[in-house]
Formats: sequence, C-alpha cells, structure tokens
Amino acid sequence: PYIYKHYIDKNDTGESFGTDGKYTKELLEKHQRTMAFWTEADIDDSISTDDILLLSMHGEDLLDMDKLVPTVQRMFDFEDVNDVVAFASTIRDFVAALPEGGGNPLLTMNAIATRAARRRDLPIDGLRDSIVVGDGVLRFLEDTGLASSGPEFVHAHEFGHHLQFEMDAAMRSSRYAGTGGYADDGDARRKEMMADAIAAYFLAHDRGGNMGEEEIEEFVA
Repeated sequence: PYIYKHYIDKNDTGESFGTDGKYTKELLEKHQRTMAFWTEADIDDSISTDDILLLSMHGEDLLDMDKLVPTVQRMFDFEDVNDVVAFASTIRDFVAALPEGGGNPLLTMNAIATRAARRRDLPIDGLRDSIVVGDGVLRFLEDTGLASSGPEFVHAHEFGHHLQFEMDAAMRSSRYAGTGGYADDGDARRKEMMADAIAAYFLAHDRGGNMGEEEIEEFVA
C-alpha cells in the first residue's frame, strides 16, 4: 500500500485515516499546524517543509487490481503484462485469505516519511515529499491505550524525519560536502532518536502540540 500511495497515487485528495476515517480531521489539522510551525521556525529559509503530502495507507488497496497491478509494475521488472496480472492476483488472493483480509492491521502497521527523488534539487516524476500513515499503526495505538496522543506523536516523529532530510541536504551542500551529510549514514538508531527529539520539541512547544507533562508521559512511559 505504501508504494501505491507515494509513487503512483501521489494525491492527498479525499484521504481517510483509521477505521471509518475516525482520525482524518485530527491528523489533517495537525499536519497543517506542524507545517506552519516549522515554516515559521525556519528564520533563514534554509529548509522547506511547507509542501509535504499527508497520505493514508489501507490494506484494502491490496485487494483492488486497479491499484495492485501498477504497484507490482513499479516494484518488479516483468516483461509480460500477463505475468504482472498473474502475480498481482496471487497477492490479492493471499491477502483476501488473511484474518480480516485487507483490514488485517499487520499490512499497514507503519508510518513512513519519504523524500521525493530529486534531480538538481527538483522532484522528478511528479513526486512530492510525503508522510504515509497506515491504518494498522493507528489501530495498534488504539489497542495499546494510546489513541488520545499516539497519532500526534507518530505524525510529529515522521515530520521530524523530513526536517532531517532537509538538514542533511543543507549540510551536504556546505561543509559536509562529499560525506553524505553525517559521519555515519547507516546509524538508523541515531536518526530515529533525532526524529524523536524533534517531535518532542514540537509537541511540548506552546505554539506546537502544546502537550502537558502527563500527555507526554502517557506515550513514553
């Protein structure tokens, strides 16, 4: 579902988040507020975070051949379109046989920040930077008692990755040229902790998430 949303659909019109869209209004409002916050904080116009798509990810998309076929074509190098359709049908049948079918939360238990591929600092193939939030991760937050503040934490964390993308590009173009921006690009743990720190700053700021100590402790405890 992620490949379809970011690389093929590329459209944030009519997005629906969570079962029956219960988190749609909340997440869309938080997304707009977060973009405005970081745009205002960028006093020297060195980063760009005001044009990030917020997209929803649904396991049911794996049951829709109109979505699944182009997804398979994007991911695999089949020479014959009949092979594409046959493989997509196999995936669809497998997903349909899962407990809850396309609604199985394991299919979408993730949220992902993706920077559009660029050429000369401009996005290519009509892509835009995006945050994709799966229904599965929202359901996980519900099942673990974190539905009140969890979605905002997840969104703020993924937005933190976009700030990392922007800061990394700025560093590579200056004193870190040729090094990939960081001393160790493979340090996934450090990057995740940095995204957490960025998210915490936003969530605690009175012009950001404006969360109190109890709300923050609910999530990190």
